[in-house]
Amino acid sequence: MPSRRSVLFATIAVASLIISFFEVQDIIDDKNEARFTVDLAAVEGLNATTIASGGRTVSPAFRLAVRVENPRVLTAWCSSRGGRAVVSYGGVSLAWGPVPGFCAARNGGAAEVVVAAAGRGVGLSEGLRRSLVEELDAGTARVVVEMWLAYDGNGWSSVPVANDGVALVWRELSLPGQGHGAL
Repeated sequence: MPSRRSVLFATIAVASLIISFFEVQDIIDDKNEARFTVDLAAVEGLNATTIASGGRTVSPAFRLAVRVENPRVLTAWCSSRGGRAVVSYGGVSLAWGPVPGFCAARNGGAAEVVVAAAGRGVGLSEGLRRSLVEELDAGTARVVVEMWLAYDGNGWSSVPVANDGVALVWRELSLPGQGHGAL
């Protein structure tokens, strides 16, 4: 029969190993940040000819292709609750929508998600409308995509955590040139 001292020593040793494991995991993975790419898959409702005809509102829809690469060796990078995306032009939100939940596997894993963002009857000032028409005609129009993603913990805890933080993703994307044609 083991003595109390032996049991206590074994318990302390196991606890120390567990704490050391978490420390090593923190050192290896916590400084490795997920890498995001965002591409424009499709755009509807931003036709330069229609906007130029005097319409002061737009109802665009964007499909964004989002790729998340996880450089962590030991843990997945997850956003199980997803987040929110906003597409804007000249500081005005044109479209918005939810980002679905996803997980990028550990050790270089990646996840790809499609984000649908739409706006209805978004008002544009006269100056912003003119600018948008000119840039669409010239093929130089750019929008800003901002995503807020609630990300999960590293998965080492048995205690469920709603989220450990928020990742902010900001990208500027070019709209396809159209020269008076439809997107």
